Amino acid sequence: MKKCFLLMAGIILLVFAACQSDELANGGRNGEVAASFSVQLPGNGNNAVTRAATAGDGTSVNRCIMEIYLNDELYSRQIGAIQPDGLTAGFDIRLVTSQTYKFVFWADHVESVEGDAIKTDLHYNTADLRNISMQGDYNGSGKDDTRDAFFASLEKLVTNAFSESVELTRPFGQLNIKTEDLASIPDNQKEEFVPVTADLSFKNLYTGFNAATGDLLGEPTAVAYKAASAVADANGNLTVDYLFAPNTAGGQHLVNMTLAVYNAAGGQITTKALNNIPVQRNYKTNVTGNLLTVDGKVNVMVTPAFSSPALSEKVIEVASVSEVAEALKTNTNVVVMEAPKEAATISLPKYESEDVAVSITLPETSNDITINYATETGGDSKNAPKELNITAPSVSKIIIDASESTVTLNGQSYTAVEATTADNTLIVGKDVTVADLTVKKGNVEIYGTVNNISFTDNGGYVTVYSVSTAAQLKAAGALVTQKKCRKIVLTADIDLNGSSENLWEPMNAEYNALKNGEANLEEFDGGNHTIRNLYVDNVTNKTNTKGNYYGGLFYVLNGTVKDLTIDGATVTCFRGAALIGRLDAGLVENCHVKNARIYSEQKAGGLAGYVNNSSQDLIIRGCSASDITLDKLSSMDEAYMMGGFIGYLQSYERNTLIENNSVSNIAINYIYTSPDEVTDKVADMEQTYCHAFIGNVINTSKKDESYNKYSVVLKNNRVDKQLENAVTCDRTNNYIGWWAGDYNLNGNNVSYSTKLVIDGEIMDRWIEVKRVANLLRTGGDISIYRYVDLTKNNESSQEINITAETVLTLEKNAVLIVGKQQVNNKSKLTVKGAGAMKATDYLLMNETGAELIIEGGIFTATSATDANGVAVYNQGKCTVNSGVFDAPGFTLMNTGNADMTVTGGTVKCGGIKTGYALMAAGSAAKLTVSGGDIEAIQSIGGAQVNISGGSVYCEGVYYALYNEGGNTSISGGYFYSPTGKNIYVASGTVKTTGGYFSDKSAPLESGYKFQDVSVTENGNQYNYQVVSE
Repeated sequence: MKKCFLLMAGIILLVFAACQSDELANGGRNGEVAASFSVQLPGNGNNAVTRAATAGDGTSVNRCIMEIYLNDELYSRQIGAIQPDGLTAGFDIRLVTSQTYKFVFWADHVESVEGDAIKTDLHYNTADLRNISMQGDYNGSGKDDTRDAFFASLEKLVTNAFSESVELTRPFGQLNIKTEDLASIPDNQKEEFVPVTADLSFKNLYTGFNAATGDLLGEPTAVAYKAASAVADANGNLTVDYLFAPNTAGGQHLVNMTLAVYNAAGGQITTKALNNIPVQRNYKTNVTGNLLTVDGKVNVMVTPAFSSPALSEKVIEVASVSEVAEALKTNTNVVVMEAPKEAATISLPKYESEDVAVSITLPETSNDITINYATETGGDSKNAPKELNITAPSVSKIIIDASESTVTLNGQSYTAVEATTADNTLIVGKDVTVADLTVKKGNVEIYGTVNNISFTDNGGYVTVYSVSTAAQLKAAGALVTQKKCRKIVLTADIDLNGSSENLWEPMNAEYNALKNGEANLEEFDGGNHTIRNLYVDNVTNKTNTKGNYYGGLFYVLNGTVKDLTIDGATVTCFRGAALIGRLDAGLVENCHVKNARIYSEQKAGGLAGYVNNSSQDLIIRGCSASDITLDKLSSMDEAYMMGGFIGYLQSYERNTLIENNSVSNIAINYIYTSPDEVTDKVADMEQTYCHAFIGNVINTSKKDESYNKYSVVLKNNRVDKQLENAVTCDRTNNYIGWWAGDYNLNGNNVSYSTKLVIDGEIMDRWIEVKRVANLLRTGGDISIYRYVDLTKNNESSQEINITAETVLTLEKNAVLIVGKQQVNNKSKLTVKGAGAMKATDYLLMNETGAELIIEGGIFTATSATDANGVAVYNQGKCTVNSGVFDAPGFTLMNTGNADMTVTGGTVKCGGIKTGYALMAAGSAAKLTVSGGDIEAIQSIGGAQVNISGGSVYCEGVYYALYNEGGNTSISGGYFYSPTGKNIYVASGTVKTTGGYFSDKSAPLESGYKFQDVSVTENGNQYNYQVVSE
């Protein structure tokens, strides 16, 4: 009959209220409803228990714990007693409606359920039902069934008062061992050979359990009876144990153990190794056989706890290796008693079933053993064993040729192993040492020790490498770099004892395209363990080139690293950190670095030095860096791009989340600062800042739409104190020294940004354009280094009045975009450099009384919004010494009291065939041209124009010089027009006393003439020169 707990709606709840201990963690009274549960273990239809207790009937359980979680936080915890009259306990609770709760239950045995004693755990630590663990001495359950326990969990959205029924089940399998040869012991030897006590030494038991999920916790570990316990009964039943078993349906954990039995005097009768014994949740595993005397068979039967057909297995003992193949035809677990005297072969039979698991236990031998498949008539229609388990204390060499099977090596040591397995894997057990492993086919899981491993052309890679020593970690790290390891799991703390004589070679887990038999590292599971005394030197006797760039536990990581602490690290590198030199993408979770010193040239941090951009997302969560010192290399003068947590973080077109991290006691020495002569320190130091948390966030993009598609999110991070010696800027905050907004990097292709959000606040993407606009409004020495568009933001696009003397340097590659008539010079403005300025029209306005000097740059107006198209509109004093000017109309326009001097540069009119690039209008306007290349000049309305040099040409349909009412004098220069008319005088005066011309249209002053010449200038032919008579 099935015995289980049921959580049921109960009318007896109030009866048992006095038996509860209620510890309310959170919750209020408003909007609450009543919820009730009862826990019951029904008997055979009777309310009271009147039968004798038997192992596994649940009667030993006397308390039940209920924990309630809301948003993964403990909301309430109650403890109730299991009552003997009907085996029930009651719970009631008030819950806030419209919330989803997680209910977790655990029922077990305690020594007393009276008062606060009910809270005192006995066999299991239940302080958190999500992390239950075995506690105290372990002595099995032969005559003590108090280790039995049950659990359940459910999730429910609470909208009204409710009652709920939930079935509790065991997290265990029950292991029972019985010997059946007591009757064969002679009466006169019973005192010596009849067992009175027994103990078990397990090699691989799970000891942790999460009742909320039903999952096992941690890795299998060795567990042994504290002392021999009385046997279960006098009928041969020796031991009873409750063992945590897998959560998966039908999943079995293969347990390896040694049984020892003792007589009444305490003398050991015998020991028996029992390997690969399956344990399944809510099932009994019955191991029976002649365990005291020599025989050939042990029966293993796995049965459901109280019903259903049994699953049975026989363990056969044979004398020699030569008998194994025959025994395996009818049995799947064979033990060889005698070592072979020469090299031997075991040929595995094939089976009708597709999922046969075969186990072979070998004695210690110095001879080679080969295991392969038998050649059978009609064997093609049969199946090779799906699994092969090999156990041996010590074997010289074993050759496994089982290309269709998953193979597990148990036991102790193998001098050499050659493995050909199925594609999935060869498993090297936890306590196994293999001196030399050659993988010819298939992959490998390593839980033991492999001193040397090699792969042939058809060999695979290590799917899991379980690491507990420094030597294993170095071996696993080398495999990662070779693209031969997919996952590493730490099972112990490791001291690397690093020094200049014992260097760590950083693991390179960069994601690359793979060849056959290769794998990228996907996960490094620290298992909540610590790596101590890491020592890396990627600088001494090395150059700053590929292969040497990064330092840390990882050279490059693209994957997951979690649950790891590094305590004590010295890293010397060109870029790097204690944990990750360069982080591309993936998940970094619950990783901690403390007591570390990093010497680096740039991009250095406590946790990660350089976060490289990737198309994949990145999460860094629940990590910390404490007691970190960042320092410059001895070859450097100063340190830059450094952060206590991350030095330099790139995140272009992807999502990055950095949450619940912390830093404390961070120091950075020799922090770089701009020289005193640098006026724009923000621009000079962009991307080079240092900070206690993150030095720089490069959240830029090539696409405008990235801002609403991708984000860099920082939330719930903690910094104990800021650096006292750090240089700050307009965007330095509690977490970042410098970050990018739009138009924040050199080059036109990365002008935009991804969204930056800190604790829910969206950082201003326009911070750089606003800064540049305010610099122009303030005046002084200003340099533009990049593409900056002031028209994209309402604040930066407002009018800019230059009221103080200002020098604007447009550095190479700089492009400053402004609005129409936005920049108004009211003082003295000098513009120079090799960069550019652009506007739709009226790029620079130089007002009356102001002075504008242009000594270089490229100036473009793209439209003729007022039928003109103007780059510089001048009403004051303007000097053009060099530069390139282009606009679809009057590129340089002078009106009012304008006084412009052009000594050089190129002035175009935007491809307008009827345009004049340089114009002076009005009787108060003056224009002096002594150099430059100018696409046509217009002198009108009484303007005073003097031309003594330069090249004035027409590429359209009109004239090099058009004069209407102007007063123009020409004493030099080159004048060209394809229309055959260089100079057109509609009215006013033009006086010509010198220059070169493509025709004779220029009006000559008295005493001057045209002289025939043949001169080529700028690709144009000049046939005449004006000279004196």
